[in-house]
Amino acid sequence: MASLAKKYSALLRWRPNLIGQFLFSTLLSLLPLSLVVIVFLNALNKQLAVTQQIVSDNYQITKSFNNLKQDLNSLERATRQNWVLKSESLDELIVDKWQSSLQSIDELTFISPTGDYINQWQQLAKELQLAHTQLVSEGLQDAQLFIPVSELIARQTLWLRDQNELQITKNQQQLKALQNSFINWLIALTPLTLLVGGGFLWRISGRLKGLTSVIDKLGQGHWQQKISVQGSAELVELGNKLQWVQEQLHQLEQQKDTFLRHVTHELKTPLASMVEGTDLLTDEIVGPINKEQQAVLELITQSMVRLRAMIDSLLSYNAIRSSKEDLSELVFSQLITKINNHFEHRLVARKQSLCWHCDLPEQPLEIAAELVEMILIQLISNGLKFSPQQQAVDIHLSLAGSTLKMIVSDQGTGIQEQEKSHIFSAFYQGKNAKDVTAQGSGLGLTIVKESVEQLMGTLLLEQNEPQGCRFIIQIPIINPTNKNQGVN
Repeated sequence: MASLAKKYSALLRWRPNLIGQFLFSTLLSLLPLSLVVIVFLNALNKQLAVTQQIVSDNYQITKSFNNLKQDLNSLERATRQNWVLKSESLDELIVDKWQSSLQSIDELTFISPTGDYINQWQQLAKELQLAHTQLVSEGLQDAQLFIPVSELIARQTLWLRDQNELQITKNQQQLKALQNSFINWLIALTPLTLLVGGGFLWRISGRLKGLTSVIDKLGQGHWQQKISVQGSAELVELGNKLQWVQEQLHQLEQQKDTFLRHVTHELKTPLASMVEGTDLLTDEIVGPINKEQQAVLELITQSMVRLRAMIDSLLSYNAIRSSKEDLSELVFSQLITKINNHFEHRLVARKQSLCWHCDLPEQPLEIAAELVEMILIQLISNGLKFSPQQQAVDIHLSLAGSTLKMIVSDQGTGIQEQEKSHIFSAFYQGKNAKDVTAQGSGLGLTIVKESVEQLMGTLLLEQNEPQGCRFIIQIPIINPTNKNQGVN
């Protein structure tokens, strides 16, 4: 019993592979069409047999009827000649023709398919018997006696032609009806076939869409999701592989965070010593320095400034990933002044400018101030870095209902279409970034994305006109005037 239960359980868990499902779906979709084709071919074969029988019967009847007409013509001609010549040979010929004519009528009666034909031949037989009695038995010599037979033969000739045309027309109509029936069945079954095939494709597409969703979530860093894929054996196996990949990526992500956290903190201590040492040398506290040494110290100082900025970016990146910012009251006029002071030296050095377009109310907004400041600093820094000299970075600030909208646009080199899906990844350096003299840490836009997600906002990247980029951020906020409003 236990072995049977295991076999039954294994049978329930069995899933056909994609090829098996495709073949089964193909056979299932073609089965109705195959049945219709088989039935149509069988009906067509029967109808062709009927057509062949009609042609054969018409040929035999027409042939016998023509022989009868020839015999009657010969009989009439021989009778007229015998009235004049009184020949024994003609007498014998006349007797033979009478017998041949009556035998032809018997033959027509035998091969006739319906009673209408038999009635016609019986009527003709009566006329011939009457003519035979008058001409042979009574010995009358009157040519008018052949006229009723000739007129009847003429009428039956037209009637026989009409009957042949009627049978052919009826057979053609039956073939046409069979053809129309076949076409109608095909039209009726085509949606069913498409439905079965479409159902298979929809099933496979749904499974693949689920896999795509799982992969997208993995790309977004959702490591805790449970991957459960159903369907064919290949898809189930692929789901198991994705589960393994998810665990490996989660471990690598944890190792990367730990590494960044330790490295950034460990780098700050020797960097502080280096800064202090270069300051002592620059101030000539340990002794005078010449111009060449001063140039080297300036180069070292610039590199340390850049290194400090990179360490600060790493610290900010880790801080955002590991914690959430508390809400505070933010006065944007003060924030604008602070950001202008932050970029003052860079703006003067490159003859660039910041153009603020602020349509916000004067009262403070309830929002995570440090995150908003970090978003604007990173986007403005990115725009200034990629914009040419003597160009401006535009910042638009507005409030739509309970949503803060910030737009930062520049006149820089822009971002290529194939890079848009990667620029928010940590440490990613685009093609244009490699052409910039002062390269960044590759974390600026990542920090922006993480900060916006922390604020439950949305981030959109567009092309600026005529060139450059436009970043659009929308963040839900709490109006401080309504924050403390209670129930009386």
